Amino acid sequence: MTCLRFSRLPLCLVCCFLFSALFLPARAAEQHDPFERLLGYQAFPATAKDFPVYIEKQWTRVLQAERDRPCLQRNTSCLPPADAPQWLYLAGKAPGMDEMQLLRTVTGFFNKFPAASDMANYGVADRWPTLADYFSHRSGDCKAYCLSKYFALRALGRTDETLRIVLVHIPQRKANHAVLAVSTGKGVFILDNNTRPLDLILPQEKFHSQFIPLFMLNAQGRWTFRPDPELLLAK
Repeated sequence: MTCLRFSRLPLCLVCCFLFSALFLPARAAEQHDPFERLLGYQAFPATAKDFPVYIEKQWTRVLQAERDRPCLQRNTSCLPPADAPQWLYLAGKAPGMDEMQLLRTVTGFFNKFPAASDMANYGVADRWPTLADYFSHRSGDCKAYCLSKYFALRALGRTDETLRIVLVHIPQRKANHAVLAVSTGKGVFILDNNTRPLDLILPQEKFHSQFIPLFMLNAQGRWTFRPDPELLLAK
């Protein structure tokens, strides 16, 4: 199932992405960014022309909804009765967890919900769900898993600088997908709803041959990618 649709991306944008990936010079980073090289590609800040308007509108709507009604930070009103006790228990234990244990626990908490398409849940081909949307259906596609983990980790104290929503293409499946990348003391780890067991998290190097990153975002920025020249030379 393709859980992330780019059907609204114009052909010219795809061409611009390919051109920039192959020919534009790398921008020097002022300081080390753990996400600068991700999944075998080099990230650089996206301009308005680089980043799809449709994705920007969806993401802005989700961010605003979470600002207006923080689902997990100030109350648990968006949580169904079946999930509120487990979340409150998790949130209470989180300060005593090391960061890897926290990531596994959050991943397992959200990956337990069944997968469902946006058409099944909302009657539309593509919708970026808010946390309230996700919990009201207790199911979702890859975006639902990814966004929920992003906001959950922020609610549990992770800074935005350590979190990136990454939109990728999976050539083997001819499908687009969304995952959460998290910077840790042990490197960048990928939180994916397709990994098993449900709480499994893996270093980003494990996905080099599986994912082609297209776009990356959080509340503070937007990025796009081109092949990492150092990895290309090493092959």
